[in-house]
Amino acid sequence: MESTISRYKSPMLIALVLLFSMLAYFFFHPSYQKSLEAKLHYTMGDYQKAYTLSSEAYALEPYNRMANSIMVQSKYALRYVNYNTQAQKYLDVISGYAKQEKIMLAEQMRIKMMCDIMIDKHQKMQATILIDKDLVKQSLRYYEQFVDLHEKLIKTL
Repeated sequence: MESTISRYKSPMLIALVLLFSMLAYFFFHPSYQKSLEAKLHYTMGDYQKAYTLSSEAYALEPYNRMANSIMVQSKYALRYVNYNTQAQKYLDVISGYAKQEKIMLAEQMRIKMMCDIMIDKHQKMQATILIDKDLVKQSLRYYEQFVDLHEKLIKTL
């Protein structure tokens, strides 16, 4: 019976040593360290920092699937952040026009062009399940505002 236990002891020890060395490689390799840090920044909503770190990690180790995944998801999330930022800027400009007593035809055309740009941009974006739901909902609200504004402008022109 003792020979059976010792027979299984060495492969088990070898497996544990291999597992430990793989974990050590994962935790101490700079690529995986950066990808773990990128994952942390992504979950906190700092998509630019996550994209930068995951790009660096992917450049160090092209087989790092976690870095590649975070890099792609950060890229998509940054599109939503940029869309929302630009939408707010456009709405601020449009509200400035709305405060005027009369909106000139040239300004109406600018507003229509802004609406066209934002509607087209939103239709080209891709939502994934990993992107923050609030970010996607906010961009959808902006999109709906631009669609409504576009329809109202078409009726007046």
